[in-house]
Amino acid sequence: MTRMGFGAALACAFGVCAALATPAVAGGGLVGEPVYRGVIVSGGDITERAHEGYLGAYFALNGDMNREGWIFRLLGTRGSYEYGGGIANSSDWWQGDAMIGYQWVRGRLDIGVYVGVDYQNYDLQVFDAFNELRGSETGFKVALDIESNGRDNSPWYLALNGSYSTAFDTYYALARVGYDFGRFTIGPEGWALGDVTGDAQRLGAFIKFDLPLGGRSLGSLSFSAGHQFGQDNVRSRGFDDGVYGTVNLTVPFGR
Repeated sequence: MTRMGFGAALACAFGVCAALATPAVAGGGLVGEPVYRGVIVSGGDITERAHEGYLGAYFALNGDMNREGWIFRLLGTRGSYEYGGGIANSSDWWQGDAMIGYQWVRGRLDIGVYVGVDYQNYDLQVFDAFNELRGSETGFKVALDIESNGRDNSPWYLALNGSYSTAFDTYYALARVGYDFGRFTIGPEGWALGDVTGDAQRLGAFIKFDLPLGGRSLGSLSFSAGHQFGQDNVRSRGFDDGVYGTVNLTVPFGR
């Protein structure tokens, strides 16, 4: 759901959102775990004068998201933002990407690395020659998902997610550390995000709930909120200083 400058560095490491704001979606590879072929992810993100929503899917080409192997990913985002200053304006935008990646299971961590193509389109209400987020661009995109899988029964949770696209130099990176209390996990989170119009950082907290979906299958629902530290850039895409909030739903399919 949200966003990579720092771009070159993250090109080998980090989208994001979906994803958004997108989360790590791997399983754990444990004997007796339910087998599912893919995961659907959806959610939203809201900040000062901006909002967006996303929908995506991960498909395990080996038929089992719990095991190592190739994964195909599709993600789409729709959003809008407003800005003021010398000109009052707004923009509707959408983004779509298609990526192929590989997932490794290493101890208590699931690691997925993806590469692919990204398309973005921005439709300004009033033409603004000083706003670089206008029209459309197609770019190369890379993404990284790392998430603890609970294989060692540790109550500590770790997630690192992010992406970088050459389309408008769009990037995001998200880090979470939490403690698992059984049916929910809670902890702090930090973000870095931006594009050609500017950058922002976030500091907040998240809570993630396990969702029983029948049998032993589990989805998850997470919420987060905190403060976004924006820049003095009136044309930025929702990078104003102020509060932020996110929601994410993950549902496995294809048992």
